[in-house]
Amino acid sequence: MWCRECGRSFKGLVCLGVVLCFLATWSALPTRSAWALSLAEEKELGRKILEMLRDRLPLVEDDELITYVRSVGQRIVKQVGVTPYEFQFFVVNESVPNAFAIPGGFIFIYRGLMEMMENEGELASILAHELAHIQARHIHRRIEESRMINIASLAGVVAGVLLGMSGGSGAKAAQALTLGTMAGARSYQLQYSRENEREADQIGLRYLTDAGYPPKDMVSIMERMNQDKWRVSSKLPSYLSTHPALGERVLYLKEQADRMKASGKPAQAVRLREGDFELMQAAMVADYTDPRVALDRFQVEAREAGKGRSAVSEYGLGRLHLRQGNVKDALPHLQEAARMASSSPYVMSSLGAVYFQLGKLDEAQRALETVLVLNPTSTVAHLRLARVLQDQGKRAEALKHLQQIEEMAPSFPEIDRLLGVLLGQLNRIGPAHYHLARYHEQRREWKLAQFHYQKARTLTQDSPRTVEEIDNALKEIEQRRKKEMWEKSRDR
Repeated sequence: MWCRECGRSFKGLVCLGVVLCFLATWSALPTRSAWALSLAEEKELGRKILEMLRDRLPLVEDDELITYVRSVGQRIVKQVGVTPYEFQFFVVNESVPNAFAIPGGFIFIYRGLMEMMENEGELASILAHELAHIQARHIHRRIEESRMINIASLAGVVAGVLLGMSGGSGAKAAQALTLGTMAGARSYQLQYSRENEREADQIGLRYLTDAGYPPKDMVSIMERMNQDKWRVSSKLPSYLSTHPALGERVLYLKEQADRMKASGKPAQAVRLREGDFELMQAAMVADYTDPRVALDRFQVEAREAGKGRSAVSEYGLGRLHLRQGNVKDALPHLQEAARMASSSPYVMSSLGAVYFQLGKLDEAQRALETVLVLNPTSTVAHLRLARVLQDQGKRAEALKHLQQIEEMAPSFPEIDRLLGVLLGQLNRIGPAHYHLARYHEQRREWKLAQFHYQKARTLTQDSPRTVEEIDNALKEIEQRRKKEMWEKSRDR
């Protein structure tokens, strides 16, 4: 369930925590009695909203950062047991401290919230809390209690909220629809959120400790968010201001953590690679904050290390040079970081990427193979090693690495692009067109996606399931094209 209020403005759109505007409009619309949202409808609604958010939110695309957050999230997911959801995790490149979940298993966490954290357990705490909202199907409960309308209308409401706050010819009508019931809905949603926040805290805390993280990590991140300095550091509504009774929640989380400790139940500590969290934060700072601020931070960290450098500061400086296009200057810093943190897959993966950019293919191959020894499931290492092997002319080997991570293509579109290229080079033309179509669809390049899907359909007539999938994709693309054309004509 969503659990944040609207309020974050980006390019004229209020995208952060769409839920309040969304829920506010529901009471203004025609209703059906005893209408409940099925699991399939919930997932459909989630996919539609995800599409809108991906169009409008500035999502982080850094491979190491995304991989790290997802690895922590999946560690929590394993504690859920049997679940109908396929959870996905996204990082939003905004400095406001926030996080939210939408129906269907999609969790968003903001860079600003991650920058406040001090360890991996705090990150796991927030992900566990949001995951608990979804697993508890809070959005399902809200709809059952409030007698909602059908999926198409619900999706239209969200579109209207986004449209109404974007300006353009349809803004006034959509704003009137949204704002007319805002005051009444705000107080109701606040009362509702108290109950569900407590439940998400309790379920999330159980997931957290079952995953091996100490319960105090959830307490510590809640305490930090409750500090006044964080509340006044941003003019924007956030996780801090939209979660009711945060101080009260800190108290009962402390009590629950103390009871768990007093019970004497042995906690299975999660096995963490030392320094991974700090390295992840360094990458985030290097890639997304003001370069001068990032440089000062890494210089301070180097001085505090006592010897003028540390693995974190060297890694951060290397990433900062990469961001600025100084690949050669990045290399010595990443080499030093690798010497000091040779067991870190994140450092070695970045080093392999730099070697590749400099044309040092053998060195890149060795670095990336080291990553796969450290973490055989690393999507990023498999992808980067496939690029290296392709440039070395080892196409069959490259293809094997891509096939191991093919299911991650929706999150890493480059996988589909490279699969298309390699399959074409290996004269497997039908599958090549299919993967290139998926790549262009992810990039919203509709004409190219249609072209490749149509080619793939012609060449894969012997697979009814693939033909059906392609036909569905072509219908969806045509609908999106028409929608975009209508929006452009409306805004003229």
